[in-house]
Amino acid sequence: MLTITTLYQQKKDLLTQERPQRAREAAKTLKITEAEYVALSLSDTCTMLDGNRFAELLLQLEPVGKLMALTRNDAMVLEHHGVYKDGYQKETYLIFNTPEIDLRLQISKWKYGFAVEEKNRQSLQFFDQFGEAAHKIYITDASDKTAYENILHDFSTTATFQDLVIKNKTKTKVASVKINQEAIHKDWLALNDVHQVNALLKDYGVTRPQAYRCLKENSSLLQSSALEDMLQQVSELQIPLLIFVSNATSTQIHNGVVNKLMEMGPWFNVLDPAFSLHANMELVTETWMVAKNINKDHPTYSMELFDANQETLMVIYLQMEAISDNKVINKWLEILNSLKE
Repeated sequence: MLTITTLYQQKKDLLTQERPQRAREAAKTLKITEAEYVALSLSDTCTMLDGNRFAELLLQLEPVGKLMALTRNDAMVLEHHGVYKDGYQKETYLIFNTPEIDLRLQISKWKYGFAVEEKNRQSLQFFDQFGEAAHKIYITDASDKTAYENILHDFSTTATFQDLVIKNKTKTKVASVKINQEAIHKDWLALNDVHQVNALLKDYGVTRPQAYRCLKENSSLLQSSALEDMLQQVSELQIPLLIFVSNATSTQIHNGVVNKLMEMGPWFNVLDPAFSLHANMELVTETWMVAKNINKDHPTYSMELFDANQETLMVIYLQMEAISDNKVINKWLEILNSLKE
């Protein structure tokens, strides 16, 4: 095991490279978690935040003004510029539900938080018990720096790297299961709320892709380029979407249209002024079109992307306001149908 001093020097070396790796990749290079990578700079360019007061901290961010919210998993990154306002707690979640910042944050599962300043960029970064990034908040040119410094004064601690206790995360392989296809299809048709899906999957002990293979006309495997092709078409037609990106503890949602699209290496990007999406298409192994009969007038159709472990990377629906327009619904359905394998 390398010493903290050695790891810190290795981090400094990585940061001085011509094109430094992002923290997530740099942590993998050093064979540590991202939370540990960030914490190497404690007492230098980083301060640990009070882990018992994360909700209180986020609910006090409104005076800081416009910030950049970032939630990601291995393959998908969502970024929004806006104000953290009108937040409220519901059970174990902290919820922000505005057109600019739409978040579902399971802060009960957040373990560590840091105020970070690197290369003149300030941020608040939160991690779970396994050292994996939960949610990040970046200061922008439109932020009130004084209000931000006041928050740091109120929520900072004197904790050190030795105070981190990172749990090991065991990775389980997707098990092959025998499914009663008729039964799960019948139960799927009986769903009347999107939130019932997880319970149904748990009852059958299956992943979403395993279930989708049993749903007959209610699910279809899409082409590998489905996401890029769909975004190109909805951008041209200005069809508004609901785009969900989640990790183990946080969900960020885009509610609206997409405009500027750009492909850079394996990444397919939306680069709009107040919203960005970055999708690493090399990590997407399955894309599905799924119909859920939760609307009394017509099914709700989604595009859902998964990785090699059958973990959900991103889910995309038609925007709620748009489902009252039959022309838009039909166009959305036409686009998805055109992308079937």
